[in-house]
Amino acid sequence: MGGPNGGRGGAGGSVIFVADSGLNTLAGLRNTIHIRGESGKNGTGKNRDGRLGNDAIVRVPCGTIVRELHTQKVAGELRQHGQELIVAPGGRGGRGNAAFLTSRRTAPKLSELGEPGIARWLSVELRLVADVGFLGMPNAGKSTLLSSASAAKPKIANYPFTTIIPNLGVCDLGEESSGLVLCDIPGLIEGAAQGAGLGFSFLRHVRRCKVLLHVVDGTSDDPVGDYIKLNNELAMYDESLAQKPQVVVLNKVDVSEVHEQEEEIMSRLRDAAGHTRIMSISAATTKNVKELMGRLKKFVDAEKKRKVDEGMSEDDDIMLAEVDLSKNALDSDSDDYEIISDPAYPGQWRVKGPYIEQVAKMTHWEYPEAVERFGRLLQALGIRDELSARGAMEGDLVMIDEYDFDFSPAKTNIYIPQELLDKEAKYEEMENAKKQQQTPRGMLLDSFYDENDDGEDEVDEDLWKPFNKGGYMLMDKDEIVEFNDDGGWDMLDDDEFDLSPEQLDGDEVWTS
Repeated sequence: MGGPNGGRGGAGGSVIFVADSGLNTLAGLRNTIHIRGESGKNGTGKNRDGRLGNDAIVRVPCGTIVRELHTQKVAGELRQHGQELIVAPGGRGGRGNAAFLTSRRTAPKLSELGEPGIARWLSVELRLVADVGFLGMPNAGKSTLLSSASAAKPKIANYPFTTIIPNLGVCDLGEESSGLVLCDIPGLIEGAAQGAGLGFSFLRHVRRCKVLLHVVDGTSDDPVGDYIKLNNELAMYDESLAQKPQVVVLNKVDVSEVHEQEEEIMSRLRDAAGHTRIMSISAATTKNVKELMGRLKKFVDAEKKRKVDEGMSEDDDIMLAEVDLSKNALDSDSDDYEIISDPAYPGQWRVKGPYIEQVAKMTHWEYPEAVERFGRLLQALGIRDELSARGAMEGDLVMIDEYDFDFSPAKTNIYIPQELLDKEAKYEEMENAKKQQQTPRGMLLDSFYDENDDGEDEVDEDLWKPFNKGGYMLMDKDEIVEFNDDGGWDMLDDDEFDLSPEQLDGDEVWTS
């Protein structure tokens, strides 16, 4: 009795990735297959809107790269703590019947379903962000150095590939300093660029480090040869990695055999490296470790300043987004659709487009007014006219997502009397015949012509015409009325109101 009062449904919750500096692994996502935002609640009477669904928050380490799984296009990278990335937006809540109230439709009998939420598969990759990345052969002492320089407790043992996941540590150099973020990367071997050992899994982490600390095992049979091989692997994987600034340290100088050859090995390393950023340390006894960290801090700060002076960003290696996952289908362009047909299946048409498919999913098909509204939308978007232009006929099958329709051009509108449709069809036949300059005799147009006294054909001037083609000139003049001096209605005589084209061209004709 009080009119429509159905409220809107609440929007669904989104799935949002948030960078957390307290995490350094994606282990939490390893066994998680599905992540869902909460559904919004239904709207109710008295124009009460439904409650919004809660977002699903997924915390990931800084340096996480998100890709669309099937296309492998980058959706974004989370570099800073607290940075957010919407990977699946919640659907818009459906509108209640109160939203369709107009001055002409005072009691609309339709509503909308809620917009289905986006569902997609993602590929999530971690590239750790650190100031210094430890590089070296397996069992070179990288984890021991990390434990000596920071409070990190990596696994340490006397066998190759002890470290199978990257470890992060922070070296505190005093209150006046922000410290160094150190990354212990699993050992690389010859052939790592082709995937040997753990190469593919961890070479990507090297790209995120501002400076590389190349740890050379002094007890190796050929320390300098190991150094050269590993740098070759970096260049083969990515030339930019070989260009990263390096500091080289000769480890395990506490071993007597290494201590005896220390000067010789250091000299050969300087020649191979081509710079003087060379030190000898003992990670096990912490010899020269504090001095190494101090020099690394100054070198990292100098590299940052150099980038600023050269106009380079510290995030010059950031992955740029190639696809936007934060948009719903309703946010896409409504004109972005295509019509597909197969000659092997005549009379069948598939309309594809994110916007129109989403509207179809939100339509309450059990409401006749909702079906009529969907038809008006097809007309407004130009889909109906495009189907007609492509050759679609009355009764053809039109498919939109999972919904099938019988194609019905505008002239079969059930709200237009059939007698008017028949008259308009005859008028168009006559117009087409005139354009083609065809001889009327023998055609199905005899009803348009009468014979005059001389037996010749002449067009019936009283033939019905559509209003937009001059049909207003054929109206019954007795039905045209105006206000008289007393404010009442008065019928017009033929001689008082001339509807001829000459009169219509004058200045006294009213226009809307």
